[in-house]
Parts: sequence; C-alpha cells; structure tokens
Amino acid sequence: MKRTRFELLVWPLSLLAVGLAVSWLAEFAVGRWQDYQLYGLARPVADLLLIIGAIWLVVAVVGVARNGRG
Repeated sequence: MKRTRFELLVWPLSLLAVGLAVSWLAEFAVGRWQDYQLYGLARPVADLLLIIGAIWLVVAVVGVARNGRG
C-alpha cells in the first residue's frame, strides 16, 4: 500500500480538531452550568492541544512541500 503525501497531515489536523472540541466543551461548561473547575481543567488542555497541533501541522506542511518538489 503506497503512502500518500497528505497522510502526514491527518494526525495534526485531528489533534487540532480535538483541541477545538475540548475548547468548545470548556466554554459550554462555563456558560451552561457555571462549572469553573471543569473550565480550569479543560481550557489549558485545549490550549496545549491547539499549540502542539499547530506546530505539528506547520512541520507536516513543510514536509509535504519538500517531498512534493522532488
């Protein structure tokens, strides 16, 4: 099975999606139930997931661009 160029982007994009979902959950919890403890736990996790996903995505895009030229 041949690996495509864009398979490198699957995990970073999924990590960004999970980060966005956790961020939305944190905002929803504080808005709906006034649950600041869940917000205090979920928001830093969401931010960390988004930062890691964004850096990984940049590295993956550079890798795809570099492999695509040759």
